[in-house]
Amino acid sequence: MSDARERMEKAKETYAEVVKDNEQLRTTVSFLREAAARLEPLAQYYFEEWLEDLTDLEETEYENEIMNEDAIYTEIADQYELMKQILLIAAKYINDERSY
Repeated sequence: MSDARERMEKAKETYAEVVKDNEQLRTTVSFLREAAARLEPLAQYYFEEWLEDLTDLEETEYENEIMNEDAIYTEIADQYELMKQILLIAAKYINDERSY
């Protein structure tokens, strides 16, 4: 009987952790949507208007951290790679490639 109790207690502890995990996952899903939405106008600006604005502003004393071409591009590429990692983890989970 004590083995059953130990297993049940361990499962109870794990259950509490999973409840917290799911709360965090709900927050994460919302955050991912917001992050993607924030990136969209920046990427659009970068690929459509940024170079022209940079050319115009280089003739002035105006300085801004995103005048460095690598700054915006790196963040766009980083978010893409991070989203791919998240997608891969989710795909493995959905395809039942979990570790149990």
